Amino acid sequence: MGTDGGVAPVPAGPPAVALRGTVLARGGHRRIKGATVFVDGVPVAETDDNGEFVVMAAPGHHNVQAAASRYMAAGVSVDASASGWTGEIRLPPGGQAFETVVAAKPVTPVVRVEGEAARTTPGTGGDPFRVIESLPGVSQIVWPFALYAIRGANPGNTGFFLDGMRVPALFHFALGPSIIHPYLIDKLSFYPGGYPARLGGYVSGAVAAETAAPPNDIARYTADVRLYDAGGLVTAPWDGGRGTVAVAARYAYTGLIVSRLFGDVDFGYADYQVRADHTLGGGRATLFALGSFDHLDIKDQQIGDAALNFHRLDLRWDRRVGPFQMLARSAFSTDDAKSQLYDSPIGVRSYGVAPRLSFLSGMGGATLEFGVDGEAQRFSTDLAFASVNGMRPTPPALLADLARTRNALSLRAFAAAVIPLGRLKLEPGLRYAQYFEQGVTRGAFEPRLTARVLLTRALSVDATVGRFSQMPSLPVGVAGFEGFGLRDLGLQTSTQAALGVEASQLPGDTTLRLTGFYQWLFVSDMRSTFNHDVTAPEFLEMRRGRGYGGELMLRLPERARISGWLAYTLSWSLREFDGVFAASDWDQRHILNLVGTIRLKDGFSVGGRFHFNSGRPYPVQAAEYERLPAFWQIDLRADKRVVFDRATLDFYLDLGNVTFNRQVTALGAVDNPNAPPEQAGFRIVLPSIGVHAEW
Repeated sequence: MGTDGGVAPVPAGPPAVALRGTVLARGGHRRIKGATVFVDGVPVAETDDNGEFVVMAAPGHHNVQAAASRYMAAGVSVDASASGWTGEIRLPPGGQAFETVVAAKPVTPVVRVEGEAARTTPGTGGDPFRVIESLPGVSQIVWPFALYAIRGANPGNTGFFLDGMRVPALFHFALGPSIIHPYLIDKLSFYPGGYPARLGGYVSGAVAAETAAPPNDIARYTADVRLYDAGGLVTAPWDGGRGTVAVAARYAYTGLIVSRLFGDVDFGYADYQVRADHTLGGGRATLFALGSFDHLDIKDQQIGDAALNFHRLDLRWDRRVGPFQMLARSAFSTDDAKSQLYDSPIGVRSYGVAPRLSFLSGMGGATLEFGVDGEAQRFSTDLAFASVNGMRPTPPALLADLARTRNALSLRAFAAAVIPLGRLKLEPGLRYAQYFEQGVTRGAFEPRLTARVLLTRALSVDATVGRFSQMPSLPVGVAGFEGFGLRDLGLQTSTQAALGVEASQLPGDTTLRLTGFYQWLFVSDMRSTFNHDVTAPEFLEMRRGRGYGGELMLRLPERARISGWLAYTLSWSLREFDGVFAASDWDQRHILNLVGTIRLKDGFSVGGRFHFNSGRPYPVQAAEYERLPAFWQIDLRADKRVVFDRATLDFYLDLGNVTFNRQVTALGAVDNPNAPPEQAGFRIVLPSIGVHAEW
């Protein structure tokens, strides 16, 4: 105490200074929000939406660290002067996930694969959509071509949707990849049957992919160089972060490579995508445009050449309206397809517009969704010539509707709900479609219902039944060759039923699913495998069909050190021929896929796929079929990621059919009735070697 009886003043310490920092992901410019900041081991702050933090500390030496979910902790040593400190902390990827994500299990059975997992699945060549061919219920007609039959239906009965917009095809011609830059894809949803009421227009399964809006705080640049093609993706914010834009493109230089593999074949492809988002009128507006260009030249003139260019422009706006999330959109399309199939050269140019308005509301696990949509199309057909048995031009009156200039219109309305009732969840849905073409109209009610019962926390049972409709289509769908034959052929329809049992929380966090399915089909098929004239009225006919069987999928978690799945399908695909049901062209009895990836140290990962399928029926001659031989293959993949402070390099090698097994694609009759049919096919190893750079 002082002499005056007061308390002696404590000497004041140096004033605190500001430590200002930004936490970013190592390998790029992504800012990490919600990261925990430590000063000398004590948590003192979290980063904001821009990945920035400000803390006060005494001048001098400090250790400043940051930690975030899915990143490894990192820090810097700081000597803070009287003016403070400003700097960056970069976190390497690959740390533990801190957050617990609680996601309601969808009622409708679906297989979902994240974009990153799909891109690195062995056998895909880095193309996320190629993961389809390793999933249950999928029959790949001829590897490595991207033609898939789902649960016994025709390949042309499967729908492809991108951000809810219907696209005519997901893949380029021949060995080409998908039409979308792989790093635009956020996730992939595969519905082998019983897809939701908001989707429609197909009588089999559906593949729905979603793109992700680019980050609104940084610019991102990527470049990809592969053995077959090169491409790039640029994303950037604009208008102060209220908007974002992404531009992607890819070009193939395949001519030389393919001509070496297949001496009489030349093909090439290119594509582009543009996505722009911006806040508007209390909601968000999105413009999404894409284009695809293909040419296929085959020197064997018995088969001919083909070319396809198509473009899509989707404008959408979503915002909150009372208790509903409203989505208003309109898609515009143009297709230009040319085919010289055998002796039937044909060209089709089409234009279309597809408006849509829908509303979605959810509360307490229950949801309600309803809306209306439509599609108007104009097809202008150009026949270089049309002949009957190669003899003389065909009068227009004798041409099939597919070869005529025509208009097609479809109008649809749908409503669906998710109703939780304790351990039971119901998803009823109703869709009505009205089709107009050839001066006639056809309507179809499409009710569907899915029920899921949670027996225990780890065991559930689900059942699905539904009705679906589709305009007539070629057995293998081609852009521009659609919207025809409503009066001549009628509607394609299917009734689907499935029963599934799913067990989770098994050892290793694996999930096991068993599904039994049955499809009653009424589809447009080729009248004869030996008639290739698409301009002839008798080219197609309607047939009843059946598809039934069982599927098994045992799956490991995507983010685990060891990931992958085992998928097995046992199925029958039948068509009615003169009152008798027999195996269809797509009948593959057994299909097995074993897919696995192991993540190693230092950014390495390796994986493989084993595939087996039994043979399909093939017409040796009229009314005489033989089965193609069974086919199996092994695919291998290796990845190496190199992370720098401001860039990331991904190197990968994906080898399809390293076993060099022969794929038999056709059988031919021989003169000796006791001799086996003559086999035609090919034997290739399909390499995909590339590097992906991001900065």
